Amino acid sequence: MFSRRLGLVIVPMLVLGVGCGDDDKRPTAARTATVTATQPPTASHSASPLPTATSTVPPSSTVPPTSTAPPPTATAPPTDTPTPTDTPTPTPTPTVAPRISAFGVARADDLPQLPDAFDEAGRPIFMRATGQGMTLYVEGHAGRRPINSLAYDPGGLPPGLEIIVSRPLGDGSPTVCDNDPPLVGGVPAVTPLEFSDDAMVTDAIADLGCRVNDGTGQPVARQQGLNACTRDLSAEFDFVSPDSTIQFCLPIAKPWAFQTGDTIVAARLRDVAGVVSQVMEIVVHVAGDVPFDCNGGLGEHAFRPLNHPTSAFYSTVAEGDVSDSAWYIQPLRLCAGTDIGGGIHQLTLRQDARIDVPLLDGSTLCLRIESRGSSGLLDCGATSALDVVATQRLDDTRISVDTGLGLPAGTGGALLNAPVAMVLLPFGTPGGCREATYNASFAGAFTTARATAQSTDAGGAVLASLSHVGVPFDCDAWGDSNGAALVLPIPAANTPSGPTASVLVLAE
Repeated sequence: MFSRRLGLVIVPMLVLGVGCGDDDKRPTAARTATVTATQPPTASHSASPLPTATSTVPPSSTVPPTSTAPPPTATAPPTDTPTPTDTPTPTPTPTVAPRISAFGVARADDLPQLPDAFDEAGRPIFMRATGQGMTLYVEGHAGRRPINSLAYDPGGLPPGLEIIVSRPLGDGSPTVCDNDPPLVGGVPAVTPLEFSDDAMVTDAIADLGCRVNDGTGQPVARQQGLNACTRDLSAEFDFVSPDSTIQFCLPIAKPWAFQTGDTIVAARLRDVAGVVSQVMEIVVHVAGDVPFDCNGGLGEHAFRPLNHPTSAFYSTVAEGDVSDSAWYIQPLRLCAGTDIGGGIHQLTLRQDARIDVPLLDGSTLCLRIESRGSSGLLDCGATSALDVVATQRLDDTRISVDTGLGLPAGTGGALLNAPVAMVLLPFGTPGGCREATYNASFAGAFTTARATAQSTDAGGAVLASLSHVGVPFDCDAWGDSNGAALVLPIPAANTPSGPTASVLVLAE
């Protein structure tokens, strides 16, 4: 019964109507990157007590004697005693300008990401495997007046949030607010990275501001923690800083994704009277999607997975490994670049690799892992969260992939994003995987941490889920085979037998 069902269940998963999924809506245990501006000290005023009023005693009057009795003496009126007055408590004077209380990157699971490093100017650097699937958040603390809650004003008035970038996002389109289909474009850079009233600068500010989202699609701030776009350690929505009174959230989608390399993001806030805060800056570093020279840095690691049962293919269609022996495996030529900060090395696949996985029902799962468009990171500093969740919904053919989730994966943790094309061949197909026509690729994410595949209904309720954990690399012996394991989650919501979830394990 099992052997008759296996191919039937997996086939639709691989007859990829799955277009390229949304990748890295990216992800580490909850770590907050809070940049705090110092509030100037409040002046202290001391009130002096009121002076005491004292009445003067009149002199004694002498009465002529009329008898031998001693003359009477006039009694002095009593002295007035003033009523005590409390010393007034000075009222703190609020600072004139607002200030940025938190500024950073939130991962796809809404948890704030801690900086991975700091540059020479002291700016926090946020390492990302890809330039999309994240949210920039800017929180503020009001000064003497409330902060303007508008991130974009259609009338052209200065907004409450201003953000500019040092390099173009997406295609760098100069069209303002081209963030709705069918015409969706990027955001231009501001060079030099300075705020001004120049039309080019104000257009760039408006272009980013209209992409701010309050959760209902409006470019305005969130003014309550329970409506925040960030979560705390208990997974409850809340502001990042307890000192914040307002939060602006800017989701980064593929059309306005960050480019490979470093992009400086500058932000400032404005109150309702037009008073602006100090400017704060962060750096978003994207590992890249173009293979780089493998002669520098750590160099190449020829990752050679061992055959079944060390490597395996697990699926919810049955308990345990559903693969058979005699896999055909080409090595994954992984290239690790130079240290870009904090022990982080860019990672890419140097050439395509093919893996043929025989299944217990006699069919063969063919996978082609493509080098073009591959990117990722090797973390030798033990700071990166590298869990992966791949999801497919019943009402969607795409596979969406969230990366950078969970707790830090430890030294040697790795994430490789690479297009994966698959096809399932019936038993005895002439030419096998070598001559097969593969289906369209999807955005695969291999990790040494936890990989979870899940199929959901249209509302997001999980119908099938499967997880496995990989094994990190040995950074000190990068060039050698060192027992690492990469895992790839593959969800399939639309199969004749219902939603399934599978995980491919490739182990040295």
